[in-house]
Amino acid sequence: MPEADSKRESPENDPEHLARLLQIELAQKRATWKNTSARYSKIRTASFFFLFLVVVGSLLAFFLFFSRMNEERANRPAKTEETPPH
Repeated sequence: MPEADSKRESPENDPEHLARLLQIELAQKRATWKNTSARYSKIRTASFFFLFLVVVGSLLAFFLFFSRMNEERANRPAKTEETPPH
């Protein structure tokens, strides 16, 4: 009988046991990757939203700046050229 016990594989070397342990480890890693991916997705979305706000803000600032410059140019009195007396 001792030979039958020695031929039985220990739980550490049992292929089914190792496959189950590997599946559990991979499931844990997948859950970690999914959480990390979700976090980076939120950060990426927030970054694009911030970039969009910066672009819209700068376009608005340029529009206001150039419209005021145009108003000032229109309101500026016309220069009358006088000839200096001789």
